[in-house]
Amino acid sequence: MKHLRLRRRLAAVASAVVTLGSLTVTAPATATANACDNPVLATDLDDWGSLDGGWVTRVPVDDLPGADWAFATGGRSFYMPAPPVSPGQTWTFSAQDRVEHGSGTAWITVEWYNANGDYIGEQQGEAAATASTWTTVTATVTVPAVAASAHVLQSGDFGSSTGTTFKATMCDYQLSTAVPSDLASARYGWGTPVPDQSDEYNGTSVDLTKWGLFGADPGETTGCTPGYNGHGRRCASQTTESGGYLSVTGTASGKTGGLYGRMRPFKYGRVEVRERAISLSNNGGRPYGAVPLLWPENDADYTHAEIDFAERQVGSPTVDLFVHHDGTQTHCPAAVNSMQFHNYAIDWQPNSVKWYIDGNLICRVEASIDYFDTTNGGAQLDMVPPTGTVMRPARQDIDWIRMYANAYTQYR
Repeated sequence: MKHLRLRRRLAAVASAVVTLGSLTVTAPATATANACDNPVLATDLDDWGSLDGGWVTRVPVDDLPGADWAFATGGRSFYMPAPPVSPGQTWTFSAQDRVEHGSGTAWITVEWYNANGDYIGEQQGEAAATASTWTTVTATVTVPAVAASAHVLQSGDFGSSTGTTFKATMCDYQLSTAVPSDLASARYGWGTPVPDQSDEYNGTSVDLTKWGLFGADPGETTGCTPGYNGHGRRCASQTTESGGYLSVTGTASGKTGGLYGRMRPFKYGRVEVRERAISLSNNGGRPYGAVPLLWPENDADYTHAEIDFAERQVGSPTVDLFVHHDGTQTHCPAAVNSMQFHNYAIDWQPNSVKWYIDGNLICRVEASIDYFDTTNGGAQLDMVPPTGTVMRPARQDIDWIRMYANAYTQYR
């Protein structure tokens, strides 16, 4: 059965993988006709069904204009009609949801299948609060290469509620004529960046009121210290700002750099960074590790409070999210050419971390991190092998970093 794949993964929501196509920023999308078959279940339950074995039925509706019937289940995950799609298209999938005898959140996940019926990836929409009133649940996604059909699935999290009835109707599938923004902040309406905790890197030198340079004392621009795990050296001279970029350069001898935040500490929020890391020569050396990240104020135990939101070896075909929490870590990879600029973003909330690449939600990690942070998200280029190893020269470039408050943001 095609939908079994999601059912297995629903028990471990902390990790998901999506392979992304390229995205560009264009004008706002315009919509076409609804492509959802059987949107209001007018005569039957065709193309609607349970994913977790919950009972299903078709029930009358008298309080939602445009719908006389709805799908109802005692479970917490189900599928809706699956339309044909083509690579590069952008779709918005939505429905009206309601919950009886409970409340919580619901979200749409879109699974992609090729023409042979093979699963090739998935994307998840934003969770929406839902209870006893009808609520719109939606996901805007871009079809990856070789995908031929979209399996539109819904899931709900209603806590410990029992006897819950999860209802949906009025599915609406809209094919856009334009690609949405490749910024998570724009696509999901995060608002205006917090100026004191953001940087466009358009100056001629690093703003030392916001940042400290690895290798130097706060406010200073010279000096070196041992590198990552004592390997190589981190020197202030290796971190520069010019031409609209912050750059960190690593040499063959293991001399590298990076920077750390000196801003007002915050807990919970959203951070987005436009970044790349490139090899400067092919000398046969080992690759540097590049990562934008958040780590806790005062270097508290990173195993309980670090978010690495684009970690990789320079030149690797994948990047990884690592969320360190509760003495462990949760890992989520995605395939992307990180030697080109991409937009990496996280949304840190009290019980979860969401990860985005180029405006697409890649995965959500269920984790609680109760520490303050000072936006250490700009740049870190690390020598992972021991001192004395020949390294492949590399440079990490950051176009900008922007911090946005969310509903839970606190400042110290």
